[in-house]
Amino acid sequence: MATGGYGNVFFLSTNAMGCNVTAAWKAHRNGAYFANPCYTQIHPTCIPVTGDYQSKLTLMSESLRNDGRVWVPKAKGDNRRPQDIPDEERDYYLERKYPSFGNLAPRDIASRAAKEVCDEGRGVGASGLAVYLDFADAINRLGKDVVEARYGNLFDMYKHITNENPYEVPMRIYPAVHYTMGGLWVDYNLMTSVPGLYATGECNFSDHGANRLGASALMQGLADGYFVLPYTIGNYLADEIFTKAIPTDHPAFVEAEKKAEERYTKLLSIQGTRTVDDFHKVLGRIIWDYCGMARTAEGLTKARQMVRELREEFWKDVKVTGGMHEFNVDLDKANRVADFLELGELMIVDALNRNESCGGHFRVEYQDEGEAKRDDENYAYVAAWEFTGLEGDPVLHKEELKFENIKLAVRSYK
Repeated sequence: MATGGYGNVFFLSTNAMGCNVTAAWKAHRNGAYFANPCYTQIHPTCIPVTGDYQSKLTLMSESLRNDGRVWVPKAKGDNRRPQDIPDEERDYYLERKYPSFGNLAPRDIASRAAKEVCDEGRGVGASGLAVYLDFADAINRLGKDVVEARYGNLFDMYKHITNENPYEVPMRIYPAVHYTMGGLWVDYNLMTSVPGLYATGECNFSDHGANRLGASALMQGLADGYFVLPYTIGNYLADEIFTKAIPTDHPAFVEAEKKAEERYTKLLSIQGTRTVDDFHKVLGRIIWDYCGMARTAEGLTKARQMVRELREEFWKDVKVTGGMHEFNVDLDKANRVADFLELGELMIVDALNRNESCGGHFRVEYQDEGEAKRDDENYAYVAAWEFTGLEGDPVLHKEELKFENIKLAVRSYK
């Protein structure tokens, strides 16, 4: 995220490189409400994990599901090669469960369906945490040349990473975290709850709701930058036209610099036994296991305590190398992980508070025959959280959602 300022106006905007929560979280800690942090999009088409050394899972384009068929063996523990499993012994589970949409079912549904069959013991690959994405039918129907023209670069990437040829054997895929829809709360002028602080692009919550659709990140950047901010921020600036530039020796600047230096000094002085990456991985595992594709009140309650204990351990035992007055990647990463440890707890708190299933938030207790069960009567609102300190609970502010031109209805893809 990039930050900027003009007079008494400051703004946060998305930067495609190194996108993270640091700038938004600093604003939240200083009074800006954070909205809908629990809504998390899971991408169903990623190359599965093969070891703890991986920093992330490679995302394969969703376009692959236009022609690829998703399946697992019908029998548990069927370890035969995919080409040795006859069609009648395969479960094309998306086509079976959602005949109207099949393999093009939305991301949240496709992701949970993959998790369910793997949890049943029908996952494939060494870890059992994968399903097949098979192009054999498409190649037979369209010809290899057509498939190559459509997906050749993706097939090459997959082969380069896995050393498997998807023209000959099915790809193996599994869901992974893709995107968080939560962000700083903003009004229709894109101003946060802090007067004069504007948030544009993906660092705010405004255009996503519970579901982030494909390319909406680009849409949000365009909408905020071209169609909203030019017509709103000027109204605020009009009242500031006679305000002189604020000098950098202003007490607020001095205080901010002092706090930053104290934080960096603290991180460098701990000299513990565990690396920043170690804490990052543990936090990721907690969030994935308990606040990922499927959530329960019991698991979320446990996860919140685990995150708090991990955060306490971080500030006692993290080892940050290098110095403060140099290009220090380790210090930069430690600073961000410290923020993640706080954001992670807020995600859990929001997920605990929302006793329903809706889009990028699925509570196991609230489902109807495996499908998300919304509670529009009690939860049709934006949850805007106010920071009150790390020891207590954040304060919830509700922005009620009013639908005047459409009628809320539960979606069905069957």
